[in-house]
Amino acid sequence: MNRLELAERLVERARKLGADEAEAYVLQSSSVEIHVVNEQADSVNYKDSGGYGLRLLKDGRMGFASSSDLDLSAADDIIRKLIDNTARHSRDEHNVLPQSVPGTADDRSLELYDETVKTTPIGKKIEKAITIEKAAKAADPRIVQIGWLQYGDGADEYAIVSSKGVKGEMRDTSAYGYIMAVGMESGSDGSPDPATAQTGNGLDVKAFLSELDPEYIGKKGAGYALRMLGAEDGATSELTGIFPPESGHSFVDLVADMISADLVQKKKSIFTGKLGEMVASDKVTIIDDGRLKGGMGSSAVDAEGVPTTTKNIIKNGRLEQLLYDCYTAHRGNTLPTGNAGRRSYTTRPGIGPTNFYLQKGDISRDEIIGSVQNGLYVTELSGLHASVDPVTGNFSIPCKGILIKGGELGRPVTNITVSGNIFDFFKSIDAVADDLTWEIQDSVIGVPTFRVDGIKVSGR
Repeated sequence: MNRLELAERLVERARKLGADEAEAYVLQSSSVEIHVVNEQADSVNYKDSGGYGLRLLKDGRMGFASSSDLDLSAADDIIRKLIDNTARHSRDEHNVLPQSVPGTADDRSLELYDETVKTTPIGKKIEKAITIEKAAKAADPRIVQIGWLQYGDGADEYAIVSSKGVKGEMRDTSAYGYIMAVGMESGSDGSPDPATAQTGNGLDVKAFLSELDPEYIGKKGAGYALRMLGAEDGATSELTGIFPPESGHSFVDLVADMISADLVQKKKSIFTGKLGEMVASDKVTIIDDGRLKGGMGSSAVDAEGVPTTTKNIIKNGRLEQLLYDCYTAHRGNTLPTGNAGRRSYTTRPGIGPTNFYLQKGDISRDEIIGSVQNGLYVTELSGLHASVDPVTGNFSIPCKGILIKGGELGRPVTNITVSGNIFDFFKSIDAVADDLTWEIQDSVIGVPTFRVDGIKVSGR
C-alpha cells in the first residue's frame, strides 16, 4: 500500500484498539552525501529510509511512538504498547489534534519537488562537487587549500492522516553544495605562508538540482577567503555596523528561534511578556511566510496538517505574533499558525519557522556602505545563539570584518568581538538595503544588508 493508505490504516487501527484520537505521519526519505578531496570523491554515502510516527490521545493524555517497520501486521503490537504507556502519562487539557480544514492538506500548489534529485546518477553529482573545488581554485592563485567540500541532496515524501479529518500527501527535494576555501599570502620565499591563512565559506541550497550552480558556490567561498587576506587584529572602539546577509542572517535566525510560543510560555525566551511592545526600530519588519511562492520553507500545511500562514512577526518594530503549534495555541487561547515541523518520523512535531525574513528596504548595499564614515562591515560571526543570554538579551560574539572609512571598504580585521543587547541592537537598525538574500542552513532565513547605528567592538 502507498503512504497515504498506510497512514489511514494506522489511524483506523489505533481507534479500533482504544485511542480517542490518532494521527499518523508516514515518511519515505532518500539522501546522498559526497565528500570531495583533491578533485576526487573521498566518500559517498547514500541513505534510503522510511517509517511512521504515531500520536494518539487517550483520556487527555498524549502518547507517541515510531517505527521503521512499514509492515502493517506489526503495527497492532506497537499501538497496544503505546496505549498502555500513554495511560501512565499526565493528563493535559491542552493535548489536542487539529481539526481538518477542507482543501488544504491535499493542496500541493506550493510543492517544490524535482524528480531528477533522485534519478541523476551519482557520477553526475560527483562532477558537480568537483566543479565547486575547481571553481574555487581557479578564482585566484592564493586559494591554496580546500578545508572541506561536500555535496548533498535529499527527497522527502510524506503523508499525514488524523481521526480529526486531516488527510494529505506532500513531498519536497533539496540539493546543496558547501566549500570552505583557504587563502594564503606568499611568504618571503614565495611559497604560501600559513600564518596568513584565512577561510571563506561558500554554501547554496536549491530545491531543483538544475538550479544549483557549483561554480557560484566555489567562487563565493574563494571570494570570502580572499577579502580577509591581510587581516590584522582589530582595536576596541564604537563603530557603525554593516551586516550583510552572510552575517546578518544569524540575528534574524535568533529571532526565529526565540519567537516560539513554547519558549515564551515557559519564560525561556527574550520575547517573554513583550507582545505588543516595540522590540526593534521602525525600520524592522520580520515576516514568516509559509505560503511564499518558490520558498524553500513553503507548504500547504505544517507537520500537524494545519494550513500554513503569512504573518508579520515584527511590524515596524512592534512584536505582533508568535509561532504556534496546536498545543501552544490551545494553551494560549489562540489559533495555531501552521508552524509545526518534524525533523524525522521518529520525532514529535515541534515549532519552527517557514520562510522567515527581514523585509527589504529601498536602497542599495553600496549606498548603505557609502553612508558610513567610520564603521565595520561584519563578514563573519561565531556562535551567536550560544552567546545570547536568554533572559537579558545581552551578547558578546567573536567576529571578523572589514573596516569602513569615508564610505569605502578598507582593511580586514580579526580577533574582535561585538557586544551589546539584542533589543538595543535591533532598535539601532536605521537602514535596510534591497538585497534580500536567502541563507538556508537549519532554517530558511531571508535577510538583506542592514546598518546598525553604533556597535561596541572589542579588540586585543
